[in-house]
Amino acid sequence: MDVRIDEKGKYFTAHIAKDAVSAFVRTTDAIIVGSIYVRPGHRLTDELNGDSAPFLPITNARVYDANTEQLRYRAGLMLLAYREIVLVAELDALAELRPTAWQAPEEGYEPQPHAGDYSLRVDQKGKYFSLRVPKDALHTIAHTAGMVIAGYMYLRPDRRMKDELNESRLRFLPFTEARVFAVAGTEPLYHASFLLISYDRLAALSPAESFEPIGPAPWLISPEPEETA
Repeated sequence: MDVRIDEKGKYFTAHIAKDAVSAFVRTTDAIIVGSIYVRPGHRLTDELNGDSAPFLPITNARVYDANTEQLRYRAGLMLLAYREIVLVAELDALAELRPTAWQAPEEGYEPQPHAGDYSLRVDQKGKYFSLRVPKDALHTIAHTAGMVIAGYMYLRPDRRMKDELNESRLRFLPFTEARVFAVAGTEPLYHASFLLISYDRLAALSPAESFEPIGPAPWLISPEPEETA
């Protein structure tokens, strides 16, 4: 192990090289687009659920108003409180449903790295999906922060949804083929092939097959799941 000691006798170890993942982060009132860092070979799910720190570092962050989607400000480095996060997805997992400012590259703007970036290597794709324990896909409707999210959560074979959720000690619930609607909306705001939903922000979860809609419910249409989370 590479360890060095400063003049006060403090021990320092070399930083672990990490890969930059272009990410979309949704809070209650903002959309944040920037780089999140994961250890090589690790999935975004594992990196965030295994992080015990209260703040998530994001570099080259662009912050947009969640309602108007207008750019508010930029930050070379942002430390975002996990408790404020509602949704997280890799940026290239989002389908282009409509023109959005945060998906378009900014003309004439060069992101400024901060000092900690120089020990990082960047993977073009940033995807680290791997099959672990086989799981069954369950078409699920989630309610959180004024949004309805329709997608697939994954249960271990012969497990009930109730047990899977109540026994989880993770920060985020993985969804695949996630479509995000405003509560009163009929068109999806976002569509992500893979999305992480904050457990702290979840208001309710229900199997889609248990719903009996009174009016139009476009979020009940179920695309085929692609892979387990």
